Amino acid sequence: MKIFRMAIAGAILAVSAGVAMAQDWPTKPLRIVVPFPAGGSADTQTRVIADELSKALGQAVVIENKPGAGGNIGAAEAARAQPDGYTLFMATTGTHASNVSLYDKLPYDPVKDFAPLTMVTIYPQVVVPSPKMKDASFKDMIAQLKAAGDKSNFGSSGTGSPTHLGGELFKRATGTQMVHVPYRGQGPALNDMLGGQLDVMFPSISDVLSFLQSGKLRAIAVMNDKRLKQIPDVPTMAELGYPGVTSSIWTGLYTKAGTPQPVIDRLHKELVTIVNSPAFKDKFEALGFEVRTSTPQELAQFTEAETKRWGDIIKSLNIKAQ
Repeated sequence: MKIFRMAIAGAILAVSAGVAMAQDWPTKPLRIVVPFPAGGSADTQTRVIADELSKALGQAVVIENKPGAGGNIGAAEAARAQPDGYTLFMATTGTHASNVSLYDKLPYDPVKDFAPLTMVTIYPQVVVPSPKMKDASFKDMIAQLKAAGDKSNFGSSGTGSPTHLGGELFKRATGTQMVHVPYRGQGPALNDMLGGQLDVMFPSISDVLSFLQSGKLRAIAVMNDKRLKQIPDVPTMAELGYPGVTSSIWTGLYTKAGTPQPVIDRLHKELVTIVNSPAFKDKFEALGFEVRTSTPQELAQFTEAETKRWGDIIKSLNIKAQ
């Protein structure tokens, strides 16, 4: 009985300590680790969130860009943080869904090392043919790619990236033999696409929206389960006869696993308010993002489903990151 009373007392003390910490927290600046260079989609979102979170918490929120190895360097940095809520991580499809299947060993565990906070955005990918295929329909494009065989190609932002995996999905479904050309980022790939050196790309809508609007490039299909409001006349892959060929990039915010629940609750509350604000939604939806918040549990379930889906695809295609 004495041991039982001691256990109850210990639990009460732990809860009290957590509540007290949440009331006093934060007492110093926070940081958000972004696993990609400054200026990219994930970085741009994070900077807006950091500014607003700083106002809400009354502390500076610093961005730390840690690019490399498909996001693994940044994820490993965040995984080494103390479980106190002072380090957040802007996760993506790669760091928390596909990398575990692409790499033989990760320097972090996407489930055990992180506590989910909320989803932030989803940005579906689109099928973009070369300007050389100026007037080709989707059917015409497939016919040209098949006729060219392995002399045709597609570019991506790197081996194992969503733009690579989306391309491999497309190849398998359409029976084309395009050669994959990996780049160090989406920018260099798009430059070669505009120059006519690539036949097809599978970028996110946000990365090419300005080119689509200017007429320099065109989207011929959407790799999403529904049409996009930014390009409502472009059909989905399912509408064109290829159901299941869906590919999107997503972002979500995490902190270190083991962070006291009251701190997680506070972070979740503030972040959801920021991401759901008209200022954030209007800015990023105009750029092609789908803004979507979640509970921590919903993010965990979503990530689990994405990890299985991409794991199955990566295994079936026998893809490994270099």
